[in-house]
Amino acid sequence: MRPGSSTIGSTFVELVRLTVVVLATGAAFSLGPRVEGSSLLVTLLGAGIGYVVGGIAGRFVLGRIDAAERRLRSVSSHELLASILGAILGLVTAAALTWPLLLFGPKLFTVAIAVSVALVLAAFGIRVGAARGGDLMRSLGVTGRLDVTSPSGGARTKLVDTSALIDGRLVDVCRAGFLDGTLVVPQFVLYELQGLADAGDDERRGRGRRGLDVLGALQRSSGVALEVSDRDYVEIEAVDAKLVAMARDHKAGLLTVDGNLGRVAEVQGVKVLNLHQLAEHLRPPVLPGNRLEVRILKPGRERNQGVGYLSDGTMVVVEGGRDRQGVEVTVEVTSILSNPNGRMVFATAVNAPEPTRLTPPSEAA
Repeated sequence: MRPGSSTIGSTFVELVRLTVVVLATGAAFSLGPRVEGSSLLVTLLGAGIGYVVGGIAGRFVLGRIDAAERRLRSVSSHELLASILGAILGLVTAAALTWPLLLFGPKLFTVAIAVSVALVLAAFGIRVGAARGGDLMRSLGVTGRLDVTSPSGGARTKLVDTSALIDGRLVDVCRAGFLDGTLVVPQFVLYELQGLADAGDDERRGRGRRGLDVLGALQRSSGVALEVSDRDYVEIEAVDAKLVAMARDHKAGLLTVDGNLGRVAEVQGVKVLNLHQLAEHLRPPVLPGNRLEVRILKPGRERNQGVGYLSDGTMVVVEGGRDRQGVEVTVEVTSILSNPNGRMVFATAVNAPEPTRLTPPSEAA
């Protein structure tokens, strides 16, 4: 119990009691002349009944308020705001649907119908707002970390596992705009990260802290919609199994770098986004030390350089290829230069022949 709450509660009960006493006394006073006997006695009896009933009513209402306060403590602020907005939208919709009824027919029936429709639509708006609070807040422009009880679902939602957060490349992928929709991090994943960060082993502790840093970077990124869900599967012990079950229930994708987890999830019908596979698909087509067959098409800028192209259009600058234009030569890759405009490969011709030197006629004689 918070300090001062007892005094506030007692004051509230007494205010309710006073209100009921005043109402009961007034009602008894108005009925006094109609009852045989003393009007004063009826009035005092009404005040006494009001005092007793008022105390009972005050304590009952205070108990309901305390129960509602305890319930609201477990509700996040964005979920509460979404519920209020849903209720307002339900009331507005009810007013738009029922106001023509109030112009016709007996007021007793039309008002009752209007109130009933308003209550039903307001309750429906509260339920929808509480269930889809995260989506509603994002539609209003709210991003960053949102704590939700019912996380988003669907094809545009991705559950993030511990390995993806530890990997660190997730932030760059999100900032580059390659991941749309909502990223959902279950609380049991956060607990696993916290356990790693508090581990006695230096390597495990470093991995856990890196994962928490990545999560903080995602939270601060304005282009990332991030939810932290308290949904749990207490009947399942393994974190990986919980992730698969949650992804399956919400029809969401699973973002990971754990190949074994990815294979298990795919078998159960879960869409898997593996950062390792993404990196493999985006890796350079060649690496330093590789040997390629390249046709020299034109001279390069520097002396003794020739220029060719790979099948995907990547430019290859060949040292020792200037004099071999139009010829397909074997080259060995020495380095790769990447920039926002693309990729350039530098290579050296393998066993490039010496330039042919013409012998003067005088020497030949």
